[in-house]
Amino acid sequence: MAHVLVLEQLYPEMEEATLGRWLVAEGDAVQADQPVAELITDKVAYEYRSPAAGTIRVLLTSEKSVVPVGTVLAVAGATDESIDNLEELLERNRRLANEREAQLRAVQQATAGEEAATSAGTRQSGAVRATPAARRLARERGVDLAVVRGSGPGGMVTVDDIP
Repeated sequence: MAHVLVLEQLYPEMEEATLGRWLVAEGDAVQADQPVAELITDKVAYEYRSPAAGTIRVLLTSEKSVVPVGTVLAVAGATDESIDNLEELLERNRRLANEREAQLRAVQQATAGEEAATSAGTRQSGAVRATPAARRLARERGVDLAVVRGSGPGGMVTVDDIP
């Protein structure tokens, strides 16, 4: 029986996470509770562990991508097992990503008026969209995120944008 590896909500305000890197590849055998990916949220970095033993059949999320809670990260199961609902899982991920993007656009529009009210060239600290890893790196390097131009989806600041 195939096991779906899903990004679960770890704390009440968690809405998304960055998949830092995969610790396994498609075709790798995994044991129950074995770390398979490194995930980063705005509060915690942790190892995502496989819920069951099996073979990683397909990885549905790429490294360094920001994904909303509920996203299917991968599917594990028997080596010869077919994944009949793969298209449904991909559609679920697309729907969740679109819903999260719509949420973020609404927040951006709501904060646009607030940003216009602040002095030219400055931003309110909560208005900068950045991945958790980018926020941490900016903090370590003493970089003000408000002056960094983001290259990620919707202008989100990523690690690659931090000088």
